[in-house]
Amino acid sequence: MHNTQIENWLKLAGGKENIKLVEHDKGTTTLALKESTKLNMSALTSADVVANVRVTGEQCHLVIRDESSLIYNALQGVGEEEGTALQNSFSILHFVSDVFRPLMPAILGAAVIKIIVAIIALMDTYSSADSSALMDSQTFTIFRIIGDGVFYVLPILVAISTAYRLKSNIYVAASIGGLMFYPEMTMLMSGEKEVHFLGLPLVSQPAFYSTPIWVILTICAAAFLERVVERWSPKFSKGMVAPFLTLLILVPLVLMILGPVGTWIDEYLLEALDSLVANAPVLSVMLLGAVFSLMLIIGLHYWLIAIIINEMVMNGGSMVIAAMLVAIVGQAGAAFANGIRSKEPTSRRLAFWATGTALLGVVEPALYAVNMRKRSSFYAALLGGVAGGLYFGLLSVKAFAMVGNPSLVSLPLFIEEGGLNLLHTCIGVVIAFGVSGGLTYWMAGKGQERGQGSPKASID
Repeated sequence: MHNTQIENWLKLAGGKENIKLVEHDKGTTTLALKESTKLNMSALTSADVVANVRVTGEQCHLVIRDESSLIYNALQGVGEEEGTALQNSFSILHFVSDVFRPLMPAILGAAVIKIIVAIIALMDTYSSADSSALMDSQTFTIFRIIGDGVFYVLPILVAISTAYRLKSNIYVAASIGGLMFYPEMTMLMSGEKEVHFLGLPLVSQPAFYSTPIWVILTICAAAFLERVVERWSPKFSKGMVAPFLTLLILVPLVLMILGPVGTWIDEYLLEALDSLVANAPVLSVMLLGAVFSLMLIIGLHYWLIAIIINEMVMNGGSMVIAAMLVAIVGQAGAAFANGIRSKEPTSRRLAFWATGTALLGVVEPALYAVNMRKRSSFYAALLGGVAGGLYFGLLSVKAFAMVGNPSLVSLPLFIEEGGLNLLHTCIGVVIAFGVSGGLTYWMAGKGQERGQGSPKASID
């Protein structure tokens, strides 16, 4: 289906050789054509071809709605001005989203399994019957491992996807992404003793180094280094020097940069957050509702576990978990609005699936593959977390049991005997979903009014 669509658009453009420049911006791909006379308008009879043909004097542009970057990724590099397409429209959020899009089938499939396992575990917890035999069975454990497996190797998948998009060596990228999975490295960074590399401390949070954003930035640097080295290396050593230097210099450099950063976070940021939660609970929940998604992206969420444990011991409940809940629901609301506004069937389906998985505890599809594609929806999701967090802070909403990523499935953990904590939790969830979804829908509509509506076949 996709190959047929691309062939039809190429036919409309007059062939690949007639394309001068390929650009992608705000859900559309624009093909700058060399000669307008080579346009094949008969291709518009195909149901798969919806485009806006703009001919002004000698300039001819073919504008195609391409929210999933299908056409852009297929035609990237075509034309005489290769490498200049994104100079004016590059967005790190959009790039990260493009990296995650090809991974969505695996992530969504694993997410459904994780959700089913979580529901079964919750039913077992609140069941009056003794069903612990199921929970303790090896079969249940294996299904849980299957659901977690994709997320466990996600750094490797992200590395491969990034390298594929940058046209660099995917096997070197996979080696970098899998660095922290090496058993001896895992044991070394288990936290039993301090670890130093070339005199610099490494924080005992291996997952911090494998956070997708750091993997993506590392592979981007590796791709740049590979191009530079390959350009200057002799013929007999091409394909060998670049991987050697990448693994010898770049990977240690990343560890030397991230190690002290993680150590500083461990020593100072954790204490600051703990103090903020204790002394200014309303402000802390509102702030965490906004920045938790950012913490997920850069790997800071691992440090929240210690704060949550301290809350549980001191207060019997956690407001941090409540803040995490509205942040995740905010991402779900923005994804849902994107699904309603989207004109592309593939993007619409992905947005709705991502909404469902986010509401049920797996936020990665909504965060990375949907909302990061548009800054407006990403910011709207953060504001939804702020609104829900403000309500939670004012009403002192808490979770009374530990949970990984809170979701609608974990709402029973907010039940307080003789109190209205669960009711306030539901209200805060609705506020977060409504604010993020409403803002995303409104801003998407404003964008369409500025000329981002569904393209039509026309000649200006």
